Amino acid sequence: MIALRSMTQSRYHFSVELAAMLLLLAYPMLMLAVRGGMNAVLLFMLLLAVMTAIIRPKGINAIVWQREWTAYTIAMFAIPIAIFISQSFNQYYTAHPYDSASRYFLVIPMFLMLQRLRSNVFVVLQFAFPVAAVVGLLMAKDLGEGRMGIPTLDLIHYGDFELLLGVLSLFSLHWFSRDNLPMRFLKIAGFIAGLSASFASGSRGGWLAIPLFIVIFIYFRTNRVQPRVILSSVIAAMLTFALLFSFNSTVNQRVHELTNDVTVFSQGNRDTSMGIRWQLYHAAVDVFLDHPIFGVGVEGFAQEMKQMTEAGKITPFAAELGRGEVHNDILSKAVGMGVFGLMAILAIYFVPFRLFWRATQSASAHVRRSGILGITFVGGFFVFGLTVEILNLTMAAAFYSFTVAVLLAACYNTQFLTVPQPQ
Repeated sequence: MIALRSMTQSRYHFSVELAAMLLLLAYPMLMLAVRGGMNAVLLFMLLLAVMTAIIRPKGINAIVWQREWTAYTIAMFAIPIAIFISQSFNQYYTAHPYDSASRYFLVIPMFLMLQRLRSNVFVVLQFAFPVAAVVGLLMAKDLGEGRMGIPTLDLIHYGDFELLLGVLSLFSLHWFSRDNLPMRFLKIAGFIAGLSASFASGSRGGWLAIPLFIVIFIYFRTNRVQPRVILSSVIAAMLTFALLFSFNSTVNQRVHELTNDVTVFSQGNRDTSMGIRWQLYHAAVDVFLDHPIFGVGVEGFAQEMKQMTEAGKITPFAAELGRGEVHNDILSKAVGMGVFGLMAILAIYFVPFRLFWRATQSASAHVRRSGILGITFVGGFFVFGLTVEILNLTMAAAFYSFTVAVLLAACYNTQFLTVPQPQ
């Protein structure tokens, strides 16, 4: 009887880890290939986490809470709390804003589960990122005006996610051990595919993250940023961009559109892609300064457009687009939920960033690499959110919160060396 019970427990433990591995392997590709795929993976992983919390498999340790996890937990609850505070002040309650916001705190049980599983569960991630980047490129079709994309995502999200997956593929080289030739080939192919898909999408806002990725690569490659290395990297980036500008029609077209926007804007026409964003940013700052504590409500910025237009602060065309979004995640949360929303969105970015940075100081090579990947991921999303409200989609919020939880779990995995505690 004891032997049978032990065998059952062993199979249960194995089944939990196998399910987690399959979900981690599939989630980046499902996010791109299947509409609703990212949210489905998050739901299944949550159910798995709840199940293991109720009936803990033998061989999985009990949770040993670390104090920095408290800050992480608070950060993941910050957006829903800010929404509730703003709604209470404005006396306008609606459940819709909580849909996306719930993705942040729902990943906490997953983090606590993954952190205690065997470390080989995370090995599949070094296949997941490059395979998804390659699949995303192969799925791309011409959606008009020479821009490539996929039916399941808009062009901006597609280009940004592909770029991020490609960079994660490259930065995962030698993550768990020295990669053999086929593995190096796969990761480099993922990087090339992600970069190619991003450029083919014509999503210019995402390209602003490329200098950040270069700085991260240089810093953790050399442990310091030398002026000579920076200069070489800048020259290499400029040459690469020059080649893309010369031979990639989409990049050429999007750069010409940008320069034309700047010229037209300087001549007084504010209804360009850049000009509209600039108008909305100014409008958001004005609204925030008028309602700095509680904001105008999560969906209140749209109602401010009529007043802004009548005051001549924005054009009617910009106001029409402003009813959809502010085109900046930080300004959107600030104008909608006031200072509480501003602090919440900054916590969503900077608390995980701080934990990942601490992980890069670990004595464990696995933990250090996981921390670098986490910094890259959070940094990329932060830059993406400067030109578009990337986290306003439930799928994007799920992708961000889920990946942060997974990489943090890799940093704090009980089979790796513990991340150094703060002094």
